[in-house]
Amino acid sequence: MHAKPFDPRRRALLRNGLAGGSALLLPPWLASCGNSSSQAVVSPGPVPPPAAAKFAPRGRHVSWTGDIYTSRTVTWFTDGSEVPAQTLEYGPVLAGMSAADIANAPFTEKVAAATTTTPFVDALTHKATADQFDEALPIRYRVGSAQGHSPVAVLRPTPRGAFRFAHFGDHGRTAGSRAVARAIRARQPDFTLLAGDLCYASGSDDLGPQEVWDDWFNQIDADLGSDTVWMTAPGNHENEGNNGVAYRNRLATPTSALSPDGTFYTFDYGNVHFVISTGGAFATDGTLAQEIAFLETDLAAAALRRAAGQIDFIVVCQHFTIWTDQEGRGPANLTLVALQEGIFVRYGVDLLAVGHDHIYQRSAPMAFGLRNPLGYVQVTSGCGGVGIRGFEPTIQGWSEKHLAQLLFVEYTVNGASMTATTYGVDETTGLTSVVDEFTIARRSSLAAHLAVQPVRELALLGKAIDGDFDRLAKRTAARNHRLCKTHHA
Repeated sequence: MHAKPFDPRRRALLRNGLAGGSALLLPPWLASCGNSSSQAVVSPGPVPPPAAAKFAPRGRHVSWTGDIYTSRTVTWFTDGSEVPAQTLEYGPVLAGMSAADIANAPFTEKVAAATTTTPFVDALTHKATADQFDEALPIRYRVGSAQGHSPVAVLRPTPRGAFRFAHFGDHGRTAGSRAVARAIRARQPDFTLLAGDLCYASGSDDLGPQEVWDDWFNQIDADLGSDTVWMTAPGNHENEGNNGVAYRNRLATPTSALSPDGTFYTFDYGNVHFVISTGGAFATDGTLAQEIAFLETDLAAAALRRAAGQIDFIVVCQHFTIWTDQEGRGPANLTLVALQEGIFVRYGVDLLAVGHDHIYQRSAPMAFGLRNPLGYVQVTSGCGGVGIRGFEPTIQGWSEKHLAQLLFVEYTVNGASMTATTYGVDETTGLTSVVDEFTIARRSSLAAHLAVQPVRELALLGKAIDGDFDRLAKRTAARNHRLCKTHHA
């Protein structure tokens, strides 16, 4: 088949655009003596209904809001507007501890949870951070109160040196969604990036939006979230028509002066700097200009650190693609995404991990639709479980691999290389198979220094829109709304 010439009409950018007690949940790595390469399926059974205990915690999930080596933040929910004071209890898993010891031994530490009202539903959201522990040992923990505790779960240490992380988007609550989550949990990456469209609370469903959130978090608790650290980027379905109120409340992410509720944020893991962007998913919250300035200044600083040898890779994760071959699909707004791409290319982003399109498509190193060894690799991994879509890609030169099946990507970072393995997931058996492999190498010293550029003022960045970031935000929000109504995807 002959390669077709580049057709700008195909570029998406050009489209206008749980019961309490001593129950124990052992992760696969602990139950199988640390064999993290196992492909056995974790089968916790159906998502449990709300526990019988009146104040029983549910929907646990774990993230980082501080130091990734010496802290973990646990978020959970309880029903009703009144509940006994909630705590996070935790302690080390010591050598020689049996399963009974892990489940029943007294906990050495206790932290009071910060509690807020869960939006639009008669429930409370609780968040607590563990930060007094030996980083070399696994952590056993439970949450709740004397009137209802969660099962005990175990978190593995955050390793220094080489590490692994998974990436997928567009999850939902299907059988395929559960198969993907279980497959990731069986492999036990050191953390997971979820690139937006988590539960589809804004899509069509027999349940109300908050019931969808609750059901999804119960599913996550069972399949992935209670013993796996995961970090999220918001997607268009997190907007929900109310600019992501539930997303902001129900998830714990790093915060900053520019993003006090953590909708966009950064963290370092070893030699990699991670940047999580909204990509315009929450365009009407008044922070779009701040986020553009944040991307400019943060990536400029990261490029300088990379040239100085302090880090080796820069990874950006967001929901929306920059480029796509899927007909009828596109990012939140042409102008916004073109602005983002200019920043990513200027400062030498190495990997752009995205979702949104329910396909898998990996680019060559690219910039502005053309192969470029100094550009970024975009990996669209939108096959997390909701509505996998077939497509016939137009061969435009930048695309290296395309698939349409349940899958997730696992990246192994080891010094100067980031090696990726894409695993297809069988919805029925849960077994995985390798469907793609690629490597991103550390930039040469010359290439790293070429990406060291002076920070541009926001006025210069906004020149193409006459500095009217409010108008850009409104157009982006309108596009998001159309995406949710038209595609439910």
